[in-house]
Amino acid sequence: MPLNLRQLRRKIKTTRQIGQITRAMKLVAAAKLKRAQQLVQAGQPYYQNLQKVLADVAAVTAGQLDHPYLQPREVHTVGVLIVGGDRGLCGAFNNNIWQAASEFIASQTVPVKVITVGRRMARLAQRHQLDVLQSWPGVRDPRDVPQMRQVAGLVRQLYEQGEVDRVQAIYADFVSMVRHPPVSCQLLPIAAAELEGPEEVSEYIFEPPAAQLLAELLPRAIEAEIYHIILSTQVAEQAARMIAMSAATDNAEDMITGLTRQLNRARQEGITAELLDVIGGAQAVGFD
Repeated sequence: MPLNLRQLRRKIKTTRQIGQITRAMKLVAAAKLKRAQQLVQAGQPYYQNLQKVLADVAAVTAGQLDHPYLQPREVHTVGVLIVGGDRGLCGAFNNNIWQAASEFIASQTVPVKVITVGRRMARLAQRHQLDVLQSWPGVRDPRDVPQMRQVAGLVRQLYEQGEVDRVQAIYADFVSMVRHPPVSCQLLPIAAAELEGPEEVSEYIFEPPAAQLLAELLPRAIEAEIYHIILSTQVAEQAARMIAMSAATDNAEDMITGLTRQLNRARQEGITAELLDVIGGAQAVGFD
């Protein structure tokens, strides 16, 4: 058997095996995406109602609350929370987040301290010799609330102790299956615009007093925001991986089709060459 036929058959077999792997990874990513989306949807009512309550309480306590989370201060150090993925095979997902983080860090004129979530972000931060305070692996299980609280606790601690004067979060915002752009948002101090409520505020009787209630709600708001950021990034990662594996599976099928055509063409050329050799030999010995 000609060597090129063996090589083509080997390539077809290998490509078919790769296609089976990418198809399986696509199905796994789709299952994880569905579970993560369900958790995001389940948490939306809490997140939205918390924002509404904060806006209502802030409207009542306007000008009466001197909370450090609401007071801008002179920036000497910036903290950056970078949230990415743990693994590759998801296209340019992690690179896009890192590019957005790099551009933000490069634009700062003061020292930057970094917190990373996701092994890919930790490796990139170490490779670029950034000042990394803490690194967490990506959240494998979206129900792992304690890890997310640890991230929120460190962010709050750094800001409360004055180690950073502003905290920026850079993550992937899941908009749709094909759109999950990197986003940069300010976590601390909380912008006044984020606490704006309706112009007409209903009268409430607060127990405890509104100022004390708002002081208790603000840390919860930071935790909820970080929880939303990590979950959104995880959903976007699974969507990017599912799209990448779907494209890889389609490419494998196209390669198999092309290699099969080459194999058939090579076999036909081999058969034709053998027939020509037989006919030429017969004519040489005088057979008609």
